[in-house]
Amino acid sequence: MGDLLDDDLEFRGGTLQLSTDPNAEDPAGSSENNTATEPKSKPSSNVNPSILSGADSLSSSTSSFADARTQEPANASAVPPQEQTVYPRYDVPFNRENIKDFFTFRKGVVENAIQECITVLLFPEDGEYLGAWLLTEITLWDNEKERIVLLTSRLVMTIKYDFIAMKQLDFKKTYLDDLDTIVIGEMVYPPSSLVPERNLRGVRLMWNKGEPLPLKMAWNPFNQDVPFITFASHPIYWHKDGEVEERSTYDMEIFAQKLQRAVESMASSSCCIHHSPIVIQSYVGVSSMLHNKTSMGFFKVRGKFSF
Repeated sequence: MGDLLDDDLEFRGGTLQLSTDPNAEDPAGSSENNTATEPKSKPSSNVNPSILSGADSLSSSTSSFADARTQEPANASAVPPQEQTVYPRYDVPFNRENIKDFFTFRKGVVENAIQECITVLLFPEDGEYLGAWLLTEITLWDNEKERIVLLTSRLVMTIKYDFIAMKQLDFKKTYLDDLDTIVIGEMVYPPSSLVPERNLRGVRLMWNKGEPLPLKMAWNPFNQDVPFITFASHPIYWHKDGEVEERSTYDMEIFAQKLQRAVESMASSSCCIHHSPIVIQSYVGVSSMLHNKTSMGFFKVRGKFSF
């Protein structure tokens, strides 16, 4: 009996060993096989690079679309590090009182305008109708513009619409076959930029085959041939009450999701879809900040005037 007790104590003393090194291997396992130890592989980090350095630095396409406003699940600690995604926070544009000055905030205005554009501008040869939105276009010079966007199985139509006179002013068709890159992600500025961060996500449609913009195009504010277009959610999205379907009309995320599906369903398309930051080449941005602060790109009541 005494021998059994001594053996038991000796066994326990050999197993109660603590180590402060989290990577330390089991001492019992190492004593059994000292020559066949394998180094542990380190999990690779899934970091989406910026498009600032060019199209080659973009992350690979993903088949699933991630909404930045989705709450992190309660069991997020159980998700491996390489599968966790950190989304940027949103800055709510304007306040409840200012948003009421927008003509598009009035009931029925956007719906009637979209229906008119669909009836007048879309034809059978434009493909199957997939959806319509009121979004914010971010121009090359970082100016925000209010635009109706129609999506079909063949094209994206961007429409400048007068919401005061209720008439279409101009439109532009971008065919999905011409797109070579679509980028979905947070909008950022170059490191040397003095412009405050937007804290806003967007989607950029590109058809320049990864080539940088010529100087005469990049520095011409009146140039209309920029080979990409950028959209963000309309400010009304954050202030519109009602059903999710009604708010989706102003939601860039829903548009980007349907655009991605439309492109992926085209057998003839060679477009690559990436989830990474969208670089806005604005360094000082005084004029654009003034333009966006006063919401000059939107139709709204401005004191005694409306424009």
